[in-house]
Amino acid sequence: MTPSQARLRANILDVLGASGPQSRAELARRFGVSRSTMSGVIAALSDEKLIEEDADAASPAARAGRPGTRVALVAPKGYFVGIDFGRIFIKAAISDANYRIIEQVSSDFDIDVPADQALDLAAANVEKIIAASKVDRSQIRAVGIGVPGPVDAATGELHAGSILARWVGTDVTGGLSQRLGLPVYMDNDANLGALAESVYGAAREAQVALYVLLSVGVGLGIVINGQVFRGAGGIAGELGHIVVDEHGAVCRCGSRGCLEAIVSVNALAKALSVSHGNISSDEMLRRAVKGDVGASRIVADAGALVGRYVGHLCSYFNPELVIVGGELMRTGDSLLVPLRDTMRRFSIARATENVRVVPASLGEQAELVGTLLFAGERARAAEAQRLTAGAGQPMEGHAS
Repeated sequence: MTPSQARLRANILDVLGASGPQSRAELARRFGVSRSTMSGVIAALSDEKLIEEDADAASPAARAGRPGTRVALVAPKGYFVGIDFGRIFIKAAISDANYRIIEQVSSDFDIDVPADQALDLAAANVEKIIAASKVDRSQIRAVGIGVPGPVDAATGELHAGSILARWVGTDVTGGLSQRLGLPVYMDNDANLGALAESVYGAAREAQVALYVLLSVGVGLGIVINGQVFRGAGGIAGELGHIVVDEHGAVCRCGSRGCLEAIVSVNALAKALSVSHGNISSDEMLRRAVKGDVGASRIVADAGALVGRYVGHLCSYFNPELVIVGGELMRTGDSLLVPLRDTMRRFSIARATENVRVVPASLGEQAELVGTLLFAGERARAAEAQRLTAGAGQPMEGHAS
């Protein structure tokens, strides 16, 4: 075996461990080798029973309709738990170490509830899926959680100014870890949606992609060369808190006239209520999908306003892809067409002429799948740190 073949083998195993099952074509593109070269290496690893062909129906991406057969590690150890604190629900799932979801549960959630109450609900949902899956609790390696707010890169906790105002100052990861007896790691939900789309979804072949999350809030995940860009302190991507009108309504973050205060699904439902009577965000979305003139107009205006600032971002980042996720994406072209058109008017022409604007491939599952991937990422980092620390310790019976 040549050194280059050995490196390729190691790289394939690393990627499958980090990202779960991949197609041969995806692996060939990732490492810049021909499909025949990749097939030869895959065949050798398969003969050694290190990898196996994995039916797509068992993968998280398959739930979004991706066809084909993919390659996976043979029976990697452990399980991961993911919790998506969505803006109107909590979703929890447990997966194997190949990120294939075994059990999943969802329940209603109000972002205004105190942190302790939310953590109690999340813990109860996790206990429910552990019991249903019959997974040995000792084999769960980590829990990943996504929240609708900026997470400090150094501490892993919520920044002040989060829309989860009643959570700020609470040790969210520590509190949930204590309830579950498991290691817990937290990140911003848009970052996690971007991570999932880069591994299993629309951005898996993109060098630079923007993931725009439109829900009860507005979030942004930035993917550069397959990595989520979080900025120096974890604040990168707070699209929702760009000030659109300095004299506008007060936002949850404490500022006035933030984009989020104008185009969140709750804000749009409130705006439609002026002509349609008091309606919920779900009803607003249903009416827009059915073609209600007022609802469609409000969604189109929201798409145009978001498109203006996405256009600015295209001039900054020069992406090849803009992915739109969240509940507002249920309205389809009513949102996407004005977003795309306005984006191109508010950017350098060359920055958007080849940019594709597409719905999230994983739909409203993107953030949940991202929590599982993030749990795996953080678990591997923690395990590597322990091994490194252990290597620095003197062997028993020997002086240092």
